[in-house]
This record gives sequence, C-alpha cells and structure tokens, in this order.
Amino acid sequence: MTQNSFVRLNEISKNLWHLLLNRPKYHNAFNTEFAQQLIAHCQRIQTSKDIRSAVIVSGQGQSFCSGADLKERQNITESKQWKEQHQIFERMFNSLAQLKQPTIACIEGFALAGGFELALNCDMIVASRSASFGLPEVTRGIMPGGGGTQLLARLVGPARAKQIAITGRRLNAQEAFDMGIVQILTDDGQALNKGMELGMTIAANAPLATRAIKQAIDEGWGKSIDEAKAIELKYYEQLIDTEDRHEGIRAFNEKRKAQWKGN
Repeated sequence: MTQNSFVRLNEISKNLWHLLLNRPKYHNAFNTEFAQQLIAHCQRIQTSKDIRSAVIVSGQGQSFCSGADLKERQNITESKQWKEQHQIFERMFNSLAQLKQPTIACIEGFALAGGFELALNCDMIVASRSASFGLPEVTRGIMPGGGGTQLLARLVGPARAKQIAITGRRLNAQEAFDMGIVQILTDDGQALNKGMELGMTIAANAPLATRAIKQAIDEGWGKSIDEAKAIELKYYEQLIDTEDRHEGIRAFNEKRKAQWKGN
C-alpha cells in the first residue's frame, strides 16, 4: 500500500476481490497516481493463482467516481502531455475491462464522466436509488475517451447513447435501470452489500466456467451469429477436460455441493 492509497485492494473471504476507490474528498476523482494504482492492482488480480470468482468495485464515501481530476489536468497545457496522461487512463480502463473474473460496480452517489466509464468497463452494475450517471464531457469541450460512447451504445443502442452523450445530461438510477445500464437497483447505502451478494452467487459456481462465459460473450459481441457460436464452442470445449467439469457431474449425481478447484 502506498503512502497515498487512492485505490485499495482487499480480499473478501476466499471468494471475492474488492477494489475500493479511495479519494472521498474529491468524490473519488482519478488522477495519474490513482490510475497507476488501479492498473497495478488489476495486474495483481490478473496474475494471481487463486480462484476468487469475482471482483467488486466501489467508492469510498458518498460517490463512486466523478471522473478525471480536472484540477490536475488544468496544469497540463501541452497536447503531448495530455495524450501521455490519457494513455495511462486508457490502460486503467482496459486493465479493469480485461480482468478474467466477472466485475461488479457498486454505485452510490455520482458515476460521472470517467467514473461512469469505469462502471461501464465492469460486467455488471449495482446502484442505489439516489445514484446518478452521465457523460458530461461535452460540456467541457471534450468527449468520452474511456470507452463511454461505445460501451453505452452497446447497452442502450446508438440513438439513445448519442442523446445521452451529446446533451451531457444526467440519468437517475431508475432511468439507468430501465435502460439496462444498471442490473440491480437497491436502497441507498446498500449497493456494496447487494454487489457482494451477487458476487457470492457467482462464487458458488465453477470459476473456470464463469470466466469462460464472460470471455465468450465479450469476444462474440458484434460478430455474426455463426462466428459468435464458434467462439462459444471454443470456450465450451476448453472446459470439457477440467477437473471442475468432472466434479460438477459427480456432485450432481451424489446430491451434494460441488467443491470447485479451479482446474
């Protein structure tokens, strides 16, 4: 843990990782150091040999994340410096999106601009009823650069994504739920608890299978149906000779709970 621990990685039991965004004074706005820490934690998760089944992402304090720290960016005047910093941010978003385990964003308060993009780069979103979402970059003379336009369009369709991003308007949690952006809507203060419940439900299943499903859906999205089915079959066949597949069949026939090994 660094002196300024802007992102903390915790182990929740033997089943879940927890990434805690930890700049509550600034609504968890991310700066360069924050991004580097998140990248490092994602690398640790990615290279770990344990079989934790899901990653929970939440914000300390009253908000999930309000986006990039514009006070830091105010001091970046050269386009070369801006691009170099943004490359670090790109790596941050991609590190989260590319985790093998299913990821669950737990939203209280603001998930705006890059903060909304962090959530969109997760596999599922749990939100409290007072949470709000938006891509307000257009009101600052820029546009989303962490996958926001593309990820949002995949969830809500291109026309609605354009309307949200081009106007820069905020969505309340109910709107986001109705559009399919949020998968679970819960009472204020309960997003993390609900996210952990979802994570534990995932953890009850075979970890290699959950990862394969995530990869198959991600790889197959946007492909023709024949290409997508071939991708699914590729991951299906990888599971056939695993110990977990044999254990699942044994457990079913012996009427007991399966004991997954992750191999």
